[in-house]
Formats: sequence, structure tokens, C-alpha cells
Amino acid sequence: MSRHFLPLLGLLLTACAPTIGGTAGPPVVPLPDITATLGIPDPERLRVVVMGDQGTGDGIQRQVAAAMRSVCKQRGCDLGVGLGDNFYPAGPKEASSPLFKTRFEDIYGPLDIPFLMVPGNHDESGLFGGDGTNARGAEAEVAYSKLNPQWVMPGRTYRAPVGAEQGGNLAEFFAVDTSPLAAYLPVRRANERPGGPWDAAQREWLTQSLQRSSARWKLVLGHHPLFSNGKHGDAGRYDGLPFAFQRGDAVRDLYGLACGGADMLLSGHVHALEVFAPQPECPGTWTAVSGAAGEIGGGKVGTRKAAAEFFGQPGFMWLDVTPQMLMINIYTVAPEGVPTLAATQEIRKEAN
Repeated sequence: MSRHFLPLLGLLLTACAPTIGGTAGPPVVPLPDITATLGIPDPERLRVVVMGDQGTGDGIQRQVAAAMRSVCKQRGCDLGVGLGDNFYPAGPKEASSPLFKTRFEDIYGPLDIPFLMVPGNHDESGLFGGDGTNARGAEAEVAYSKLNPQWVMPGRTYRAPVGAEQGGNLAEFFAVDTSPLAAYLPVRRANERPGGPWDAAQREWLTQSLQRSSARWKLVLGHHPLFSNGKHGDAGRYDGLPFAFQRGDAVRDLYGLACGGADMLLSGHVHALEVFAPQPECPGTWTAVSGAAGEIGGGKVGTRKAAAEFFGQPGFMWLDVTPQMLMINIYTVAPEGVPTLAATQEIRKEAN
């Protein structure tokens, strides 16, 4: 479906959809506080490989996976992160789908580390691939996590404390589902539309979880980016689309609750590798996009100053986390699967 047709179709469906919000709307039911607790060999060092938009099943996905294995063998990996669009063009609707084997188990099983996973808009496809309208795809991924412990996704929204240092965890990850908040068409479940009770509940969960956390480093995981110079752009201006539910106003507002409370926002969606220092719109929080582990394409469009950015090249990120420092390493990948360390950025914290 042409993207030029989306605004017109979105307007038609929005006009036919029930209104969400207002004083007569359904009450907000708190989301369950789902936790995935993970152990690591060294409680004061965490090494994380970060991929996004990987689920193509083609040669690029396999080349990047081979490069990830090479880096993990050389530098060590304790944990993986998958930032959504785990399947193209659309995610499976059942946990028994063979796609889980061919797009995940066969490719990332040899890494032998758990992956914290979040859903993307292609995983939640409804009318067409990537529209982000059907949460059944995300629920299939949650169900699959019960079948394969390497795929860690106990809920669409969950947290994962990792490691332990005196007084708290070394790091804690907070996974959110952004797909219903930037769907190209109104999502099927009316209560999950932007501004509705599910959106409000996820915001409340993120706010409370960040405030309660005593982790040294706090990282939020979501598919859609807050900032990007790529073709989708910043949250609130995605793709130049006209309607708030399409352009990611609710994604911007959700992440805004983490600004200053989280150390980093990690996302995909844009098929590039980008790192941004704290911005005026989100002070105190670094943002990074790692969305080139399968899909690539689309050059630089925006002009926001980046600490590092790479377009049109497959790749991934590798994080090295200690109590005093979080180091971001960006790797680009050659066609034969050879990784190149393209950029490094250090984020330091003063000792307690």
C-alpha cells in the first residue's frame, strides 16, 4: 500500500472509529509489573549486543548475525537486545509459527545468550505489513517466550534488572510497546489507541518503574525512536504524516516521561545507526537507534546534530556497562559478515 494513500485511509477509518478518552471513557487499569530477572557472570560488568529491524530472513540478517558472533567471541556478550520488527513483512500470529525457528533460533541460537525483545510495527501487522494495528502479533511473541528461554519477552511491557552492585542493580531495562502509538491506521483494539486507557496505563507503568528503580543505569527499550535523522524522522513528525496517531505524538509523550530519569533510550524503526547526546527536548538522557541488523536503506534526511550516525550500512551496537561507564560501540558490517568498529561513545557517571 502506498504511503501517500495512508493519510486518506487513516482519516476514513478514524471517522468510523469510536472515540477514546474523555470523562465518559473506560477507567485506566494498571498494567501488571512484569519482571524478567537475568543473571550475568560479573555483577559489575554487562556486555550487550543490540540489534533492530533484523527479521528479514535474508543474507543481510545472517551477515550481521555472523558479525555479532565474531564480536561476542572476541569481546564477550552477556545479553542481547532486539528492538522490534523481528519479522518482515508481518509477524506470526501464533507461537507455533516456524518463523520463530528460521528468523530467530537458527540465526541467534549459536550466540547462546538471552535476548530482551520488544515488538515493532511489522510484528503487529493487521491490514497490511507494517501498519502496526494488530497486537495479536506481539502477544504471539510473548507466548513464544514461554517456549524458548533465549527469547525474553514476558509481556508487551516489562522490566529486566541485571547484575548487582552495592545498593542496587548494575542496570535495569524497561521495555515498552510503541507500535499502537504510531500505527499507520487506527489500531483494532480501540482502548489501545493513543490517549486511551492502555496508553495511559503504559505511561504510568514507565513513570513508576523508573522512579522505583535503584539501578545504576536505566535503559528504555522501544521500537520507534524519539529522535532520528533518518527517513521516519523524530517522534511527533514521523514520515510527515498529518494525523497525531500516525506521526507518533504519543510515542514522543511516552518517552518524554523517561527524559532525565533514564540514562538512555534505545530504539530501531529507522534502518540506520545513530547516537544522540541529550537534547533540549529530552535533557539528561542519551538516545540511540540501532535498526540496521536486517533492513537497510534510506539516507540522512534530518539535520539534528548526532554524536555518530551511519546510513545505508548494515550493523549493530555493542554496549559495555560498568558502574562508572556505559560505552556505546557501533559496528558496521561488510558483505562477507566482517564487523568494523565504526564509532565509540563513552557515557560516564561519578562514583557514588
